[in-house]
Amino acid sequence: MKLNPIKLDGVWTEGYALDYFTENSEYVGEDIFGYPEFNVTYSEIGKSLNELKYHKDYTKAVEISEEVVKFIVEEWKLKDKIDGIISVPPSKFRFIQPMFQVTKLVGEKLNKPISLDFFSKLTPEEIKNLPVEKKLDLFKNSIRKNRSLTKKGSILLIDDLYSTGITLKTLCELLKEDNNVENIYVLVVAKSSKED
Repeated sequence: MKLNPIKLDGVWTEGYALDYFTENSEYVGEDIFGYPEFNVTYSEIGKSLNELKYHKDYTKAVEISEEVVKFIVEEWKLKDKIDGIISVPPSKFRFIQPMFQVTKLVGEKLNKPISLDFFSKLTPEEIKNLPVEKKLDLFKNSIRKNRSLTKKGSILLIDDLYSTGITLKTLCELLKEDNNVENIYVLVVAKSSKED
C-alpha cells in the first residue's frame, strides 16, 4: 500500500498520520432529498478506513494494522520506545468498534500491551460537528480517564481520523497528569483533509 506519512505537531512527543483520508472531493449536485453528493477519491489507506468504519468490512482492520505496524517498525523505528498502546475512545457507539480491532492487532503484532478502556466517553453526544471553541470545553468534560499506569512507560495513542487535533490534545493532557507517563506518541490512520 502506498502511504504518504504526515508529521503531526502537538502536545505529544511525536506523531504521524499515515496519509490523508481523501485525495479529492468534488461536489456533483444534490440527491432527490436535497443532500449534497460528491465524487470522492480516497487515499489507499483512506479507502480501507472508509470501508472498515462506514461499510463494516472488518477484514480491513487486518490490512490497516499491517500498515500501522510496518510504519512503526520500518519507518518510524518506534517499537522499542513504547511500552503500551491506548486506543482513542470512539465518538459513537458501534457494536463492533473498528479501531479497537486495529489496536488489538497492532498490540499483538508488536507484542505490546493495549488498553481499550483507558479512556471512555461520559456522554454519547456527538461533538464532531461543533465549532472548535465549543468542542474543547465539551470534550474536556465528556472524557473520563479510567486507569493509570502502574509503572513508568511511554504510550502510543492510536486514532482513526485527525481533524482539529482536539481529541488527541485533550487525551495527552489527561495522560500528562499521570506521573508514570514518560512520552506520548500519536499514530493516526488518516488526516481528514489537506486543508486541516
